[in-house]
Amino acid sequence: MEINRHNSNLLWFDLQPNGEQEFITIYILLDDKITLIETGPACSHSNLVEGINKAGIALSEIDFIVPTHIHLDHFGGGGHIMQVCENAKAIVHPKAVGHVSNIDKWWSGSLDFLGEVAKLYDKPLPIPESRIISAENGFEAKLGKTTLKALHTPGHAPHHITWINNNSAFVGDSLGLWYKEIDKAFPVTPGYYRHDLALQSIIAMSELNLKEIYYTHFGPRSSSGVFEQILNEFQTWMKIIQKGVYESLSSKEILDILFSKQEGLKLTDIKHGIHQRNTHLGSVEGMMGWIKRENEKK
Repeated sequence: MEINRHNSNLLWFDLQPNGEQEFITIYILLDDKITLIETGPACSHSNLVEGINKAGIALSEIDFIVPTHIHLDHFGGGGHIMQVCENAKAIVHPKAVGHVSNIDKWWSGSLDFLGEVAKLYDKPLPIPESRIISAENGFEAKLGKTTLKALHTPGHAPHHITWINNNSAFVGDSLGLWYKEIDKAFPVTPGYYRHDLALQSIIAMSELNLKEIYYTHFGPRSSSGVFEQILNEFQTWMKIIQKGVYESLSSKEILDILFSKQEGLKLTDIKHGIHQRNTHLGSVEGMMGWIKRENEKK
């Protein structure tokens, strides 16, 4: 496992759950207080501990464990790492507090939505509420010389937070999945996706004069061109999917149209490993679900 030093205050590494490379980035933010951004799923707990150790950080030195949201690939291992980081507190969205302290609904919902992939990720462990900090929009964690500020960015999930640190942002899934080899990001829109909120979140982030973007999927990059590209991608996908819904096409038929029209998309689908299988199909179905719910309001 290679530890990458992005700058004097930020380390990152490829978590490689079940050996899958370039899927989940773990970030370690260095200041007077040390912060772990994302944990990955429960199945990669040993990899997470190995990465922290290789970074030269003792588990007891970690002060904050901060997911962007609580989907299993981002925080399924939160309870496991909290058990061994005895001095750490977890900082999560207010809507996530009840789920991570009492995992029954969280786990059953994950099984319903992800099926076998949820079983691959493995079951989370609960975190005592006494060790959880609830982060309202605008919440700031004082780390020392810098702060970590919460910007609520719903759309992908109602409990999604983009974490701002100086002129950089840990964006989770709010800006989609970034593929370095083609320098493009594509939407990731699960079953309870809200298109209106997703666009609002992208626009809100675009107004912050950010210089760097730290994707969970996958890796750090300059913010140059990011917001224009992904906003256009979300809007283009929605237009194609709306037309497909109007024509009563299946999600697979709509995905095939996207493959033919969106350069590089098919390549990324082929590249996806066991955890990401059917990711793009699931995103199509998430957008279809939003369209149908909106149509039912009319």
